[in-house]
Amino acid sequence: MEDTLDESAGDVRGERLNFQDGGVRDVHAESVTLTRGGARNVSGGTVTVRQGGVQRVEAQTFTLKQGGVVQVAAEQADLNASAALLVRAGHVRIGPSCQVGGVLADQAVVEDSFAPAVVARQEARFDQSAVGVIVSNRVTLSGSMVGLAVAEVVEGDVRIQVKPPVAAVFGAAFGAALGLVLLIGRRRR
Repeated sequence: MEDTLDESAGDVRGERLNFQDGGVRDVHAESVTLTRGGARNVSGGTVTVRQGGVQRVEAQTFTLKQGGVVQVAAEQADLNASAALLVRAGHVRIGPSCQVGGVLADQAVVEDSFAPAVVARQEARFDQSAVGVIVSNRVTLSGSMVGLAVAEVVEGDVRIQVKPPVAAVFGAAFGAALGLVLLIGRRRR
């Protein structure tokens, strides 16, 4: 049974729900499709949002196309031409044309997109993307820019901006400056 609901709906429960051109508060269903609308919280097995926005999503499988979401918790997440603040998922695919604040995943693929921070336990792959900080066991880069990578293995077209000797000098200078600031701060008391 599939239910199609209008914009005047509030909190909704069901098996298969389809929302179009409207908004709801909280949604709980096995399958949820939201098109050109919005919701506060959505939880379900399969959640799809097209040209809409959601504050928080919990799902086994989450798909976002041309929309926005504040927080996602899913086993699998797929974002396309969208924006998200935080995505937590086992497997996540971002792109093309996405902006994501942070990603926490087992495996992450970022294509033609921007993400300031990505933490991927097993593997992170970037294709034509920009990332501020990446922490992962294995990182693969293709035509991408990374500010800081903390990884056991980094593969692909990698250009290191800060070489180890420069990092050592910077660390020593930063430590000395911090020590001086702390010393001066103690003497003023």
